[in-house]
Amino acid sequence: MSRPQDKNLIPLNQRTEEEARAIQSKGGKASAQARKQRQMMSELLEHYSELPVKDKRVIKRLKNLGFDVDDITQKLLIADAIMKAAQHGNTYAIQLYLEITGEIGATAGIQKENNMLEAILNSTTGEITADEIPEIQYAANSDSDVVE
Repeated sequence: MSRPQDKNLIPLNQRTEEEARAIQSKGGKASAQARKQRQMMSELLEHYSELPVKDKRVIKRLKNLGFDVDDITQKLLIADAIMKAAQHGNTYAIQLYLEITGEIGATAGIQKENNMLEAILNSTTGEITADEIPEIQYAANSDSDVVE
């Protein structure tokens, strides 16, 4: 109770058992209500993310990227926005992308090797060449289009 506004607060252990139980009950009900609202919002967002995109310009652009019309949903639009932001250098979007794909963080359980991020972090000039990333060097020397 170090703040001046806390001087009128009475700890639960100094209240009667009935008062403490009533306060705890109110807190539990409020917590359950908040949890229910978060769950409902999560379900609404999940449902919304599965809806198709209606903007014909967006559909055309995503079709040109190779996506099937049936796969162009709001969820894909969000993934596209994350990719565009990351490509434009938004560090939060880059971090989010790396976490979602499991390249960093605990989301994948096993951390993937990420030489591109390492090359970016170790770059002193701010410019990265293909010579600094072994996966790209290997792919450039082979006939394969796949970078592993």
